[in-house]
Amino acid sequence: MKTILFCIPYAGDSATIYMQWKQLLGNHIELYPLELAGRGARYDEPFDSNFTNMRNGLASQIKQYANNKQYAIFGHSMGAVLAYELYYLLSEEGFPEPWHLFLSGRPAPAQSARKNSFLSRFVHEKVGELFQHSRDIPNEISKHPDLAKKFRQVLKSDLRMMNTYDFLPKQEKIKCPVTIFSGKQDDISEEDILAWRDHSNNDFKIVWVKGDHFFLHTRKEELVSVINQSIPEIISS
Repeated sequence: MKTILFCIPYAGDSATIYMQWKQLLGNHIELYPLELAGRGARYDEPFDSNFTNMRNGLASQIKQYANNKQYAIFGHSMGAVLAYELYYLLSEEGFPEPWHLFLSGRPAPAQSARKNSFLSRFVHEKVGELFQHSRDIPNEISKHPDLAKKFRQVLKSDLRMMNTYDFLPKQEKIKCPVTIFSGKQDDISEEDILAWRDHSNNDFKIVWVKGDHFFLHTRKEELVSVINQSIPEIISS
């Protein structure tokens, strides 16, 4: 029996960013990139207008496909916020918890009203300013004007959506194993990454990866290797 790995993209992109992982994942893992409205296979659908709608839509996909199956969730940047909140929503609805939660490229949830670090720096900068710095947009997109135009459109929508997100402290810590990925050259502080430990009640580890915010592209082999080792093989009886 295979464990399903649901993958959630970062702001501005689609499920296709994970397709190269398929050839790297172990035979005991089934890749299932979750698509968001307004992009990829769901290009003709309107963008989600708020965080709750996007989260609930992803929960429906997971419950439909992973019914009576073992699963794990990976999310990068905006996708990590969604993965974090999905864990609690699915739990509240009585759905089995994931075998593993992989949260990548994101600070831990804010612990006080003064600290809004759970939202990406993208939310606090003007969209136009993002594209003045090559490090803020994946190289494979910035090289193609048409892709960059679509990226801007999707990113604007995702930023508006993320501005509707309000972090609420949780009553319980995450019970399943948690792995945090962070780029050594990313803007996220070590303190904000280490703070994830306060949200886990079980097996927890942090993996520091060489690279900036988009290390999941430049170091995908390293990430997938950790995922392969973190998800145990299930032997059917």
